[in-house]
Amino acid sequence: MGADIRVVDAGGTHERVTIELMRRLRLFERVGLSVERTLVTNGGEAVDLLLGGKADAALQVGFGPALAAIADGAPLRVVAGANLLTVHAIYARDPAIRSLADLAGRRVGVGALGALTHQLAVAALRKQGLDPGAVEFVTIGNSAAIFRHLLEDRIDAGFGESEVFHDQARYGVHALADAVLWRELPDFPNQASFATLAALGERREALVRVLAAHALLYRALHHGPAEDYLAAWAAALPEFPAAEGAVQLAFYRENRPFAEDLRLPEPSVAMLQRLNLAMGRQQAVLPFAALADMSLAAEACALADHIEQTCENRT
Repeated sequence: MGADIRVVDAGGTHERVTIELMRRLRLFERVGLSVERTLVTNGGEAVDLLLGGKADAALQVGFGPALAAIADGAPLRVVAGANLLTVHAIYARDPAIRSLADLAGRRVGVGALGALTHQLAVAALRKQGLDPGAVEFVTIGNSAAIFRHLLEDRIDAGFGESEVFHDQARYGVHALADAVLWRELPDFPNQASFATLAALGERREALVRVLAAHALLYRALHHGPAEDYLAAWAAALPEFPAAEGAVQLAFYRENRPFAEDLRLPEPSVAMLQRLNLAMGRQQAVLPFAALADMSLAAEACALADHIEQTCENRT
């Protein structure tokens, strides 16, 4: 028997840990769902899989490419918020590279052009009044792959996530002064969830249930026992120090970046559309209602609330 729903997830370090945490917390079992999951390196790949009929929904993925695709007539809709605060910074090894202004003429690692890390770099440069065209962007993959390229001196600067920030000396890198992006771009919506129109029509209940499982995940990341997350980190990322997992969790607890209520701020979506427009990825800014169907998120939150209340009543 096939899965109830086919989902796409980003395959970075954060997602590897949260996938393991969901397994340990049996979140799909709690919502009564079987899931087939495919990992991608960026939101553009997720869009391609959905439009190719190989998946029904993308969860926890950069969604700038999805907005551009919808604006171009693709049968997709954004259905929920996910991680609404970027966890990225831009790092370098060369002491001469201290700020974004020093990146002119340099090789900077990103994911696919037009996808999340490329958009973040362009947004950060534009905020400082700098020309993104002066930077040589090198397409690599997800943040972990980009950071490995930086450590191997194959690029001049590149992305790492928040767990690296407090361990820069060990890696021999430094964050650029104006490129700690959770500070510089606090309104940039890092990730959302989107689905095909066919799935909205034919698999609505499964979509609601998979979103409810992610609402429970986000609540666990913000409020759940620390030992659950740290055990998931150790299992999913044995090659990374346990201390980095503790740093990542502390970042989540301090900043509360996940959409526990699955809502997606309309101003952030408008901002991302304007960035798409500036990058030539989108021809016009569309109304929120033309891009998103948030009714599933409301149903999923109600289901997540019911599951949590049921568990509380049993204890």
